[in-house]
Amino acid sequence: MRLGILGYGEAGQAIAASMAETAIEKNRSLSLIAYDHLYQTKAACDEADVSQAAQLEPSLAELAKQSDIIISVVTADESLNAIIALLPYLSSHHHIADGNSVSPGTKRKAEALLQDIGASYSDMAIMAPIHPRGHKTPMLLAGPEKGTLADMLDDFGFDYSWEGASVGDASVVKMLRSVLIKGMECLISESVTASQSLGLDTRILQSAGKTLGISDMAGLADYVMERAGTHGRRRAAEMREVAKTLAELGLSHDMSSAIAQYQDRIADMNLVAEFDGVLPRDRAKLAEAMRKAQKTL
Repeated sequence: MRLGILGYGEAGQAIAASMAETAIEKNRSLSLIAYDHLYQTKAACDEADVSQAAQLEPSLAELAKQSDIIISVVTADESLNAIIALLPYLSSHHHIADGNSVSPGTKRKAEALLQDIGASYSDMAIMAPIHPRGHKTPMLLAGPEKGTLADMLDDFGFDYSWEGASVGDASVVKMLRSVLIKGMECLISESVTASQSLGLDTRILQSAGKTLGISDMAGLADYVMERAGTHGRRRAAEMREVAKTLAELGLSHDMSSAIAQYQDRIADMNLVAEFDGVLPRDRAKLAEAMRKAQKTL
């Protein structure tokens, strides 16, 4: 099987690594090619500090030439642009599995572009953090081309369910879930950033945990504040797509738009630089860093 990965960041590398491992375990033939806009020359690809599970190529043309199925995992704000850039190199034998966190409407636009050249398309929604399971992370898929992907999905042990024959049936579940998940991250971050400075964070988290039925609310705060600090910009782009989803449904999106703004604010803090590239899962340290950063924004 010839598989391409469009976007070779955290998700792309994790999917490639776990599929390569599965291919070895099951003695399957698998060609893995990847492209990322950060690496535009062969030398840059060779020197890239990334997983070597896939062969990193410097051009979209080469990605298309060496792939039949391409999994797209770029950032939400680049999802449609990535498809547009890839179009000149695609033909009717290509299938795109779009794993980006974007609205159903955005995915339907991508599907329409591919239909114009005869390529096929599936809506893929990744429903949990990509580590540690890689391609075996729970996923939802939708679209009319189930038969095109089923052999690969089953043969390599993807953890998936097929939501329906219409593109958007998978992504709408992801988008509406993100209102809760990404919103919770922001609420916890804002509360702890303030309460920790007064020595009240543990008390407030324990009280909230009792009300919500969450036994380790403090551990949850450690986790979500690290995730927001590490991936704030990406989460903000996703939440703008969530707002689009709600608008497509004819509904208000006040909370989703505010969540996007708050996630952007966290990204502007540049906490990754503050902690030398790796944020601790420690709400006290993160709250202190967030208060300090807010004074400079």
